[in-house]
Amino acid sequence: METACRFYEAHLTDDHRAFLQERYGLIPAFVEAMRIGYAPPDGTALLLHLMDRGHSTDDILRSGLVSRWEKKDRTGITDHLRGRIVFPYLSEQLAPLYMIGRATDETPADRSGSVPKYKKQIVKPDGPQEPIFGAWSVYSGDPLIITEGVTDALAVLQDSRPCISPVTTSFKEEKVAEVVTLCKGVAWVCIVNDNEESGAGTQGAAKTALTLLKNGIAEVYIATLPRPEGVEKIDACDFLRGGGDLEGVLADAIHADVHPAIREERRKETQAAVTAYRAEIARQRRIRNGTNNDDKIEELKNRMPSLSAYTGIAPGKRGAHPVYGSTHGDNFAVSEDGETWTSFHGGEEKGKGGNIFKLIALEQGFLTDECRPLRGEAFKQTIRYCRERWGTPI
Repeated sequence: METACRFYEAHLTDDHRAFLQERYGLIPAFVEAMRIGYAPPDGTALLLHLMDRGHSTDDILRSGLVSRWEKKDRTGITDHLRGRIVFPYLSEQLAPLYMIGRATDETPADRSGSVPKYKKQIVKPDGPQEPIFGAWSVYSGDPLIITEGVTDALAVLQDSRPCISPVTTSFKEEKVAEVVTLCKGVAWVCIVNDNEESGAGTQGAAKTALTLLKNGIAEVYIATLPRPEGVEKIDACDFLRGGGDLEGVLADAIHADVHPAIREERRKETQAAVTAYRAEIARQRRIRNGTNNDDKIEELKNRMPSLSAYTGIAPGKRGAHPVYGSTHGDNFAVSEDGETWTSFHGGEEKGKGGNIFKLIALEQGFLTDECRPLRGEAFKQTIRYCRERWGTPI
């Protein structure tokens, strides 16, 4: 990670620095301190640099900064963040732990023909994991700001305020414990998300605030950035770049317990609990009437081999794709419990995975695209096939 970070830093040009200052208000000295860099658009620049410095191909792939691709009878490795400004997640010692890249005019399109604005380093089971952005800035007894995007957090950090970010509207469930630990020793937490017409930022702030309240963080506030009339959205970065003073925004923040958005989130939770209760009552009724298909499918699954046994790929390991094959024999991964799979055939697009039923659907031609969910007629055909092969549950 350190070698890659220095490589990116060395390729950041004055034009990039000018863009960062004009677009985000980040001054060159702060950009240097945060070790922001640039990944050249050449698809093998980082790969060759790391190999020249003695890193093995396996180690480079494990880093998640390059990705393997396959196309018909061709295969190769390409730099994952090429053509992007790279923002590292730093440790307390300002060492790079993880990377995210922001698109530029030089960013090549992905396989779908689109150019995502942001792209994260690939997370591998035995490679670097995504930490909390800005965690290094948190100090016990100090206030803490939580804001939405990576550049919003950087703008707040440049304003000399501790700040962390989910790099989206709210933290993932698996990150909650880590966030709660960071928040336990601070004076108070204030969430400053985007103020936009859609209300997505406020909803995300409410979700984060409610999670913190439930986990014992009492002093949680939600602040609203002033949005000029006719402006669709304003974020912390826009506000600070325009000369705004966060002190006044923080002073007007509302305690989460009495914030209208929190009341709405609690109403939704209650409604969801009622819906789940009604669904369970209906399920129990189906069981009594002998019409519960969910239990029959689970019983059918118990008659079938596990995914790991079916494919011959051990839990937590990789092998050749059972349907499409593989040049290198490693484009199909089985989960640690041996029950689900992830495919890397032809790239790493979202949604390429499933359970044994979906794999069988692909094998038998009931489903022709592994990116699509197994449902409808394809699901019915798959269940029918499995019942004929492994027996119908009584």
